[in-house]
Amino acid sequence: MGYVGPGLFVRGELRGEGQLRCDGTFEGSVDLEGALVVGRGGKLVGPVRAQAVAVEGILDGPVMAGELNVLAGGRMVGDVRAARIGLDDGGSLEGTVDMEVDLPEPDEDES
Repeated sequence: MGYVGPGLFVRGELRGEGQLRCDGTFEGSVDLEGALVVGRGGKLVGPVRAQAVAVEGILDGPVMAGELNVLAGGRMVGDVRAARIGLDDGGSLEGTVDMEVDLPEPDEDES
């Protein structure tokens, strides 16, 4: 697991198959096959693509994920495209949401 600790500032592009926890500040793009956690006190600014994203701190940028959870105290600012989204009490999400779900076609008899 990659780690950006408290008090650290990292700018750049991160790609890989692992996981990342950010308790410091990261500015740039993140593209992970694994999970991303923005911890309390953490801040990530930039586009994110990951299997799962959990936000306890601040994430400012568009997100594409299989699952996004904004936990209590977390703040997500940006457009989201995800199959599953969770928003705890005390968490905030500002942006558009596009959930990748297949809705059943209406029956012709029900028209």
